[in-house]
Amino acid sequence: MMNWMRVTCLAVGAGLAFASVANAEKAAPAAGAQAAATVRPGTVVEIKPNRIYLMDVEKAGERLVAVGERGFVLVSDDAGKTWKAVGTPVVRTLTGVAFNGDKLGVAVGHGGSLVRTDDGGSTWTEVPMDEAYGESLLGVTALGDGKFAAYGAFGQYFDSLDGGKSWTKRTIISEEFENHISQVVPVDGTLWLVTEYGTIARCDAECTAYTELPSPYTGSFFGMVVAQDGALVLFGMRGTIFRSADAGVTWQKIETGTTATFNSGRTLSDGRIILVGNAGLVATSTDNGQSFKIEWSPASRGFSALVEAGGNLVVVGEAGAGMLDTSALVTK
Repeated sequence: MMNWMRVTCLAVGAGLAFASVANAEKAAPAAGAQAAATVRPGTVVEIKPNRIYLMDVEKAGERLVAVGERGFVLVSDDAGKTWKAVGTPVVRTLTGVAFNGDKLGVAVGHGGSLVRTDDGGSTWTEVPMDEAYGESLLGVTALGDGKFAAYGAFGQYFDSLDGGKSWTKRTIISEEFENHISQVVPVDGTLWLVTEYGTIARCDAECTAYTELPSPYTGSFFGMVVAQDGALVLFGMRGTIFRSADAGVTWQKIETGTTATFNSGRTLSDGRIILVGNAGLVATSTDNGQSFKIEWSPASRGFSALVEAGGNLVVVGEAGAGMLDTSALVTK
């Protein structure tokens, strides 16, 4: 019971849904749900992009690839203007996706689900993850040269050196470490790991082991971005943002005036940092994370991730995939 409560609390805090999506998988079929049970892997099916819960989105060259409920993948070849849905061999919710280049990609999800693609997301192959023991994977990070890291519930962490074909389970920090891992972020030849309970850890280029670092926070972190000036910006529950200008030696709390959760973020090509979160939360920084303007989408639907494409900001979340119109955002 304790373990299930921890998973549920993390999901609710992130606004992303271990509980809500997992329950949806057992409830009456959503848009495309019946197709998910019978669709052959790689088959293109008709699903409205605003009628499917999406958890993550990433670029594969010029293509956008989004993942979400019931194992579906959505792809866009016109910077998010139109989407087509592609079936995969899994029916569990996919929570994260990453690409090494424009063809080689990996997506992970609930129940230890993991699928890989060699053609930019047009077709997918399931990779058994027996050592995950059915626990959910929450994210995957591309590390270059065909390398990936997949991670998730209860401290699970896996490495792949062959483009996601095989995986090795790793011990993170210690054998007793069981925090849910939110994100692994490459920073100047090192890897940073952020988790629930405010845990921050770092490993060197060889990454033989992560070293836990002093943390300014005891709540859950859900991600980190690197500003154009090299500063590190952590974000997570209850409107929390911290910034470090000295590689994590010290951290400055950034006031946001909100208790809504930040789920994801990006540093854009023009230097802006955009964080998105629950209830349509959008935070924008034009000074490398030293301050943020807090605004909201009028639709008030939660965002789980965003990506920059074709001069647009594409967001995914409760309302599927769409463009983020920053001129339409409102303050509260």
